[in-house]
Amino acid sequence: MAAAFQYQPLTHDDEIRLLHLKPGSGDDIHFTLHPVRLGKDPSYEAISYCWGDANDTREVYCDGQLLRITNSLYTGLRRLRKEDAVRVLWADAVCINQKDTSEKSAQVGLMSRIYSQPSRVLVWLGDDTSGLDGLHVCIKGALDVLPPEHYDFDKIYPVSTKIFREASRLRAEGKPNFNDHDWRPITNLLLRPWFDRRWIIQEVTLADDSVPRLAICGDLEFSWNDLARMAYRLASYGITPMLAGMSTVNANAPYMMSFLAEGGRPLLMLVALYVTYLLKTFRGKGNLVDSVIATAFFKCGVPHDHLYSLLSVPQTPSGLVADYRLSVEEVCMQFAERTLVTDQNLRLLSLAPHTSALMGGQVPARHALPSWVPDLTCQGPVNPLVSYTIRPQLFHAGGRDDPPNVTISADRRLLHVRGRVVDRVATMARPQVDVPYPTEEEVHPKSGFHARTKKRLANWLAECYEVAGEKYTRKKANVKADEQESQEEVELRRDFLETLLCGMTALRDPIPKEVLAATQVYVDYLFDYFIEGYKLSEDVRQTMLTYGVLVEQSLFAMAEARRFCRTEQGRLGQIRIEAREGDIFVCIVGAEVPYLLRPSVEEKGVYTLVGDSFLLGVMQDEAFADVRYETVDITIE
Repeated sequence: MAAAFQYQPLTHDDEIRLLHLKPGSGDDIHFTLHPVRLGKDPSYEAISYCWGDANDTREVYCDGQLLRITNSLYTGLRRLRKEDAVRVLWADAVCINQKDTSEKSAQVGLMSRIYSQPSRVLVWLGDDTSGLDGLHVCIKGALDVLPPEHYDFDKIYPVSTKIFREASRLRAEGKPNFNDHDWRPITNLLLRPWFDRRWIIQEVTLADDSVPRLAICGDLEFSWNDLARMAYRLASYGITPMLAGMSTVNANAPYMMSFLAEGGRPLLMLVALYVTYLLKTFRGKGNLVDSVIATAFFKCGVPHDHLYSLLSVPQTPSGLVADYRLSVEEVCMQFAERTLVTDQNLRLLSLAPHTSALMGGQVPARHALPSWVPDLTCQGPVNPLVSYTIRPQLFHAGGRDDPPNVTISADRRLLHVRGRVVDRVATMARPQVDVPYPTEEEVHPKSGFHARTKKRLANWLAECYEVAGEKYTRKKANVKADEQESQEEVELRRDFLETLLCGMTALRDPIPKEVLAATQVYVDYLFDYFIEGYKLSEDVRQTMLTYGVLVEQSLFAMAEARRFCRTEQGRLGQIRIEAREGDIFVCIVGAEVPYLLRPSVEEKGVYTLVGDSFLLGVMQDEAFADVRYETVDITIE
């Protein structure tokens, strides 16, 4: 019986091991490991794959000795093996000694070079090709019926206002369109476990565009870039929720159930592909905070990798170094200290204390960290309200003139900032995620999933109107058709709608005035739909086709996991699910958005961070122009 393989230590700072996969056939896999220096530009292909079940392993032969690897990598090597020539590869599970913590940390520090230098990136999706018949045709057809990709809102927006009307016309004419395209081969592909693995982000983004990314599933091969471009188009134009039957705009989504398979996994994986493609496109402009914000729902097996897997993604160095000897708490603390104190970047606070959104007001189990330190193991669907670095800053709640002045106490427990206390939470509605779907009886005489979806949204909106107060009523009582609203009523209506959307589009751009006006049409439609005898007018239909998805993008992306609230001074806002009545709004000097704090019951002048917020009337430095408010020292524990 062959002896177990033993790793030999690497001797140079830029040294890695390459896997020389020997030619052959059958079940036995043989390869050798060869140390090389990255500075000498070795030639190799890099494998991106999902490790799979750590207990599901196979024996292979490395330098003639036995080595156990996961079945996922084993099947990948068997598929990639040539019959008549050696193939030179890099695969992390084998090329890094995973039992040597120091080596692992050092190799993670080289990832930016390892995945920047291969001749090709091979994305291994597994052996299973079930449900993938016609995949190539499906991807090509999707790219043909989708609008082209654009990256600036000024170009995306005019296309967005046309594509749904155009798709409706093409459907009526029986011509190919994205509504009726058969998406099932793609949605079936997205059930594979690779797509939300956190490490894959850098594996497919770091090399320049001249390096092919070849996706392989069984005997199928296709361009990863084509698949990612398709996902980007779907997400940037807001098409994905409509295809999944989750939009009020399209009640006829013929392949919606394929998007909702396994709890909606294909839907989420399209978002994962979109995010990965976005990070690839803008990695020269973004930073580490951008990467963390964008990748909240990606998974990893080692908690340190919620951060370490992203260190190489932005081209701007973060100054952080992977060290697996540290505790998870220390990893999170170093990230917070580096960002808040060294970089004076307050955007990190929008990730704190977490971005999970548990139903019923439940609070996730955080590590033992101060509230101002994001627990990167508890990130989720709450979309931070701060802008990405790649886009112009939208809000200036903390003023435009003075930079932040952030310090931390010697014991690293307290965060010291300066800011203005402007208001308190008085009352709030339930978040969308806590509003249950009505039963069929509750939507009768309407019926079906789409009717229940509309009723659920209408129920949530009714709570928001109730919280806002009587002066924000949806329609004036007993108003005559030709009677004009007063300027005050117009402004109140606008204020309510702007707060509903958190004052921004899903891409964190200002809401176009016509989209804000269409939001009222959208809201009215949800209520009117359940009035006996209601008939959809052509004007409303055209408005919904033109702007409805843009409204839903903001409504779902920014507000779904927040509470609509009214303050003691009568302002409207959107706050985190864990908020309570009496929590205070603070505009921190130099911060983009207001933050909600909770006074300590034990120590006067000390607060706990609840999370970021939208508060109408203070988003553009109004609090710093108002003599009623004084800038004071704020301590957050």
